[in-house]
Amino acid sequence: MGKTAHRDLIVTGSAEGSAELATALAARLERARVERLDEKDTLRIAAAGRAGVVVVCAVSAAEVESSLAALREADPALPVVVAGPALDAATVRRAFLSGAVDCLATGDPDAIATVVAPLVARRAPIADGRLLPDKPGMPALLGRSKAMREIVRLVGKVAPSDTTVLILGESGTGKELIARALHVLSPRARGPFIAINCAAIPETLLENELFGHEKGSFTGANAKAIGKVEAADKGTLFLDEIGEMPMPLQAKILRLLQDKTYDRIGGTKMRRADIRIIAATNRDLKEQVAARQFREDLYYRLSVVPITLPSLRERPEDIPLLAQVVLERQAEALGRPGLRLSPAALERIVAYRWPGNVRELENELERAAVLAHGDLIDADDLDLRARVADPELAALSRVAPLEGTLDDSLARLSSAAARVYAAAAIDRVGGDRDLAAEMLGISRERLESLLAAVEPA
Repeated sequence: MGKTAHRDLIVTGSAEGSAELATALAARLERARVERLDEKDTLRIAAAGRAGVVVVCAVSAAEVESSLAALREADPALPVVVAGPALDAATVRRAFLSGAVDCLATGDPDAIATVVAPLVARRAPIADGRLLPDKPGMPALLGRSKAMREIVRLVGKVAPSDTTVLILGESGTGKELIARALHVLSPRARGPFIAINCAAIPETLLENELFGHEKGSFTGANAKAIGKVEAADKGTLFLDEIGEMPMPLQAKILRLLQDKTYDRIGGTKMRRADIRIIAATNRDLKEQVAARQFREDLYYRLSVVPITLPSLRERPEDIPLLAQVVLERQAEALGRPGLRLSPAALERIVAYRWPGNVRELENELERAAVLAHGDLIDADDLDLRARVADPELAALSRVAPLEGTLDDSLARLSSAAARVYAAAAIDRVGGDRDLAAEMLGISRERLESLLAAVEPA
């Protein structure tokens, strides 16, 4: 078995008989890839995201604690089972407190196999990069990075409860995928998953979409209509782009979270909602709260458990896997099974910053696949050089052209920023330029010279 190959089950630890245990477990788990490894190799494979389940054959509480701490550092989502006939009750308790999913005071292969078999089955998808178990309705979340494995570990802990979750992250990072995973892994999985994009519906219609209306409540309301809240009964309501929700509606969502009650437009009867609410946004809600664009009490109600998704540029080790899966999908759609990336093209997409994240990666590879002359997509087939590499650079380029030497670009940026700041100061003092100049600590003549370049003669 190769050094970086995926192992479904690793047996490690200092207890005697661990090698024999690995052999016995391999016989009982016929299709699983089982291997006995020392601590160093176990941690290396775990850190690479290539370990399914680990059994630590320990002889002492100290070994249990140190092994679990090291494995948790290598892969926070990795299930670890502790086993050993020499373990006493205090060590078993310590193992659970240290994060073991189970601890057995035995070395019996049958007993251990009974515990690890379902864990191995649930973790099998990670062999091909899938981070979530194969269940009906489960989204295909891909990656091997430590950051994404930590996200999945958090999802697994939060999903079984009805706790409100706020998913944060840039556009294209997969916020709805995480919301769906939370639903599928929850006791509400048999209920509906209802998603509504708060930014895509006009303010005047959003309340009706959420809460519905009674017959005759407004012109054209010829029949009653249920809203998304009612449709999500006994399931999950996903409020995407919650940061775009108008302030008046935020008060009604707050009541829904606090009391689980709502009313239809034109209704007189208060209704109860048996739903779990998950929200998502790509905005900084704390800044919106400070700017009085988002209710502070609603923010704290929503962010009971915040989950912040990493951008693609923060997990570049996942890009080759994601690119491979996207190209396989394109190859099937286009009837070109030989479609692939050249090494130079792969190097370029890994180096690129992907401000649009996974969605941008998918769009770019689809474009390249359609336009490439053959089945090999080369670096020149990718349209990345003409793009701005990241959002920060994009913001700077909107202020002033980033051309020529560094000193030239910095001079243009400084001049442009000074003009913008001067104009903003004049607005703040109601147009009084003398007062604005005094506030900025410059002369009136200096203020006028800054504005001359942007104001018409």
